[in-house]
Amino acid sequence: MKSVHSFLLKLAALLMLALVSQPALAQDEPGWVSVWEGRIGTYPVRACLESYGDGPGRGSYYYLSALEPISISEDEGDRGWTESAPGGDKDAAWELSEFTSSRVRGTWRQGSRSLPIDLAPVAWEPGEWGGPCSSAAFLGPRTGKGTIASEPAALAGWGYTRKTYHPAKFFEDDVSIETFDFAANQPGDGKIREVLAADLPRETVEDDFIKCLAGSIASLGFDGDYSLTVKPTLVSKAFLVTEQDSGYFCGGAHPDSYTVSRTFDRQSGEELDLFGWIGDERIDGEDSVIPDALRDMILAKWPADSAECREYVEETSLWSIGLARDGLAFSPDLPHVATACVEPILIDWAALAPFLDAEGRAGLARLRVG
Repeated sequence: MKSVHSFLLKLAALLMLALVSQPALAQDEPGWVSVWEGRIGTYPVRACLESYGDGPGRGSYYYLSALEPISISEDEGDRGWTESAPGGDKDAAWELSEFTSSRVRGTWRQGSRSLPIDLAPVAWEPGEWGGPCSSAAFLGPRTGKGTIASEPAALAGWGYTRKTYHPAKFFEDDVSIETFDFAANQPGDGKIREVLAADLPRETVEDDFIKCLAGSIASLGFDGDYSLTVKPTLVSKAFLVTEQDSGYFCGGAHPDSYTVSRTFDRQSGEELDLFGWIGDERIDGEDSVIPDALRDMILAKWPADSAECREYVEETSLWSIGLARDGLAFSPDLPHVATACVEPILIDWAALAPFLDAEGRAGLARLRVG
C-alpha cells in the first residue's frame, strides 16, 4: 500500500530526533540507570532515571494515584535531584542519602515540607527508543484507561460512524484521537476499515500516542502532545477519500503538524498513489515531483494575498495530491516554519486532461460512474 505521506514514518523520524541525545545503554553506565518503584512518604510512585554521559542525569516519576509524569534532573556537583515543571520552574528537591544500583533513599523536600524517599529497582527492557524512561516497565501503568465513543455522522447522505478515543484523565489535555468506521458494501471496504481502525489506540505501550509521549518523557521528563483526526471527504462506489489532520510534540525541537489526503480503492481496498494518474507511481523515498507545466498552473492559482507564502511555495518541488469530485487538489510540502502556508489548490479535470495518463483517465471514468 502506497500513500503520499506515512504517519508512522514521520512519527518514527520525529522520535529519533527527539531521542538523538540519548546514548545507547553501555556497560559503564551508573547502576542507578533503571526503572524504580517505591514510596515518597506514604505515596506509591514509579520513576525512571537515565544517565547522559558526563552531563547530569535526568528522568521522570509519577504517583500511582495520579499517573502524571514529573520531570527530575540531577544537580551537578551535588547528591540530589530537582523537580521541574513543564514551564521550567523549579519545584521540589530530592536530597539523596543512598544512591546505588539496589536502592534509592533520601528526602523529598519542598519548602518546609519533607517526606522520606525509598525506591527499589524494577526489571525493565529498553523499548524502541532505548532507555528506562521509554520502557514498558515505566509506561505500562499509564495504559489501558481510555474509552472509545461512537456517534452517527453523514457525508452528503452517506452514513458512517465517528469513533472518538477518550483518554484517561491524566492524558485528556494532551491526547485527541478521532477516526471513523462505515458499513462495508464494496469488495475492498473490509481492508479499508482495518486501516481506519488501526488509528484507534489498543491501550498498550505500542500505541502511537504512547510512543510519542514516551519520546517527550525520555527527553524532557513530561508528556508531549498528540492529536489525530481522520474524516471522510469523498465517497463513491469506486473510491473513499479521507483527510488526516495530525499534530504532535514528541520531545523534539518543536511541535509539528500536517494534513494529508488519502485515496482508497473500494474494489481492492488498496491506497492509491495519485502520482500514478499523472505519470509513474513513486517508490518509497522518491521525491513527490509534479510536471513543471502543472506546477506553473498551480502557482497561477495561488492566492494573491499570500505573497510571503508564495516564496516558500515557489522554492519547493515537492507536492501532495488529494482526490476531489471536481479535480485533483495539490498541496506543497513545506518546511516547518512555513507549515501555516500549506493549502490545497484545486485543478479541475478539464485543465488536468493533458496530464492524465491511462491510469488517471481510467480513474476519472470510475469516479464519474458514481
